[in-house]
Amino acid sequence: MRSHLSLRSLLRRLALAAVPAAVLLSASAAHAQQYFGQNQVQYEQFEWKVMKTEHFDVHFYPSELDGAKIVARMAERSYARLSRLMGHTFRERKPIIVFASRGDFAQNNVTGDLGEGTGGVTDALHQRNMFFFGQDLAEVEHVMTHEMVHQFQYDIMFSGRGNATVASLSQSAPPLWFAEGMAEYLSIGPDHPATDAVIRDAALNGHLPTIEQMTDRPDQYFPYRYGESLFRYVGGRWGDEIIGEIMQASVSLGVERAFKRHTGYELSELGDEWRETMQTNYLPGIASLERPRKIATPLLNEKKTGGIIPVHIAPALSSHGRHAA
Repeated sequence: MRSHLSLRSLLRRLALAAVPAAVLLSASAAHAQQYFGQNQVQYEQFEWKVMKTEHFDVHFYPSELDGAKIVARMAERSYARLSRLMGHTFRERKPIIVFASRGDFAQNNVTGDLGEGTGGVTDALHQRNMFFFGQDLAEVEHVMTHEMVHQFQYDIMFSGRGNATVASLSQSAPPLWFAEGMAEYLSIGPDHPATDAVIRDAALNGHLPTIEQMTDRPDQYFPYRYGESLFRYVGGRWGDEIIGEIMQASVSLGVERAFKRHTGYELSELGDEWRETMQTNYLPGIASLERPRKIATPLLNEKKTGGIIPVHIAPALSSHGRHAA
């Protein structure tokens, strides 16, 4: 599953990028050599074109002209829905940068190569929505719309704080479950088997987190899945329009007070309501499911590896079949 550069980490990265040149020049020669030895490599020179729509400038290169036309239609369709739900309109056209492949996307000179797990990214300063054609058109539209939600989030945050800087916004950025969960829910909708699987497993094993745990431990409670589930609950209970109202209010009030104003619940209370609802929804159906250990034998797990390898993907047997790598 692709990931996205988080709102908070991206704002911090941009803030760090504003360090005065004098500070960089004061570094040692050895550090300078190490720094410049890590420059982003660009293998191709893309001949960029721009396709203008009512609300976007779609940047593409000639070999993906047909794909750019599809993206332009998708973008306006997604904008119309998101603008209504978020209660916000763009004052100017926003950039969308489309790459034909993961390899081309890795050569971008905005963020550099963010790794193979990243399917799209939006930078806060210029609000450039960047992604590539990686799977089918449904997934392309999902990633593009996810990043467009971030464009709305950034635009609302900057519009609401006329004197704000990237550095100041980095200190008050919303938690990841808020930013990424909202983007996932508004780009996918209420039916998402991947989120169902995660929440079902958490409910079965008693691992549904509190809001505080989701905020403090995004490494343990994946913001995309848990945040999406929470916003799915909020949208299903009060209607999707409330999500835009909460986003608008969060700029001046903060996330907790914004939820309180529009739902009537303290954020911790809302989290408790969500957890109880998830248990009610998922636990009855679990009784009819078979645990994996009843029908299969694990080849690799924490016990067999001594905890050295926490994640096992595509294991391969050795030639004599006695070991797995």
